[in-house]
Amino acid sequence: MNNDKLNTGENVLERCVFDCERAVISHALVRAKGNLSAAARLLGTTKRILAYKVHKYGIDFEQFRHELNVKEN
Repeated sequence: MNNDKLNTGENVLERCVFDCERAVISHALVRAKGNLSAAARLLGTTKRILAYKVHKYGIDFEQFRHELNVKEN
């Protein structure tokens, strides 16, 4: 998806869906402590589809693992 297109008034719905899906995926990754398989199960999807969307939205799922390690220390 072209991010430049998402900044125009014509694509308000697309931007809303983009932001919402990104937030839901990020929340699932927090709950799953960065584990893609566990997050996919929480979302009712496959690891492959989730990995595609993580890439699509530019989410660094490794940060959720790192955040967990920082909190434990």
